Amino acid sequence: MNIILVSSRFARTISLGPVTLALSLLALLGLGLAGGAGIATLARGERIEPRWSLVKPARADIDALAVRLGELQAKLIRLDGLAKQVGNRTGIDVAPFLTDQPAPRGGLARTGHALDAGEFTRLLGASDDRADAYLDQFSLAQLRLASPERNTLPTRAPMQSGLQSSSFGWRLDPFTGRQTFHEGIDFVGPIGTPVHAAAAGTVTYAAAHPQYGNMIELDHGYGLTSRYAHASRLLVQPGEQVSAGQTVALLGSTGRSTGPHLHFEIRYKQIAQNPLRFVSNAQNSIASSTVSSN
Repeated sequence: MNIILVSSRFARTISLGPVTLALSLLALLGLGLAGGAGIATLARGERIEPRWSLVKPARADIDALAVRLGELQAKLIRLDGLAKQVGNRTGIDVAPFLTDQPAPRGGLARTGHALDAGEFTRLLGASDDRADAYLDQFSLAQLRLASPERNTLPTRAPMQSGLQSSSFGWRLDPFTGRQTFHEGIDFVGPIGTPVHAAAAGTVTYAAAHPQYGNMIELDHGYGLTSRYAHASRLLVQPGEQVSAGQTVALLGSTGRSTGPHLHFEIRYKQIAQNPLRFVSNAQNSIASSTVSSN
């Protein structure tokens, strides 16, 4: 085959055989593919670079927060020792508030792995729970030091026997199936089971409530109150003084309830507290269970 190359200065004829022509076309095709790949790579690079520029600051933020988390954990370890001292002075059992922590350690600096989002969230949540426990611990210690008599603190179990059926905190509502915050603890038992005052106090409420059913509220002073809900029968009247351990109601299933049980609350300045932080003997006198009720 003859190919004629023409320019403004000269014209020249070149003879190409079939093999030479095929190799030339393959070479041109290869150059085209290489050029296209280069353009595609450049385009991808332009798309990736902005994303990486966003990842780097986020990684730096997580690393900085991880340092703060380490400082928080160190402070919580020191609070362990302080809590034990407070417990010794006030007679409060601090074991439920403390979690096993390793002793202070040191050594050569090593290059460790960076925290991922899941691990960071888990550690932060655990530290937050411990901080909440310490707040409960020191609030109780403050109340005990301020109270001249131990029987004014709601530390008695409201039932002598029964099954703990629901804990304090987030749970699935038995009526709606949605996550709701349960502001007390529940105990199941036969209808008519005696319900006792957790501490000495004054009856401030003894009547039917749309959701709590037949309910009693006791004022123990120092901002502390306790509630006993869903009773079948109320045995005290508003204004009455009751003693610690006195029977104030009989267990029932009135109000918003799925079955016979006692809903027991402790509040400090109208804010719901975990009753097990106060009722020191509840776990010994009442067996735990996972029965569902409200």
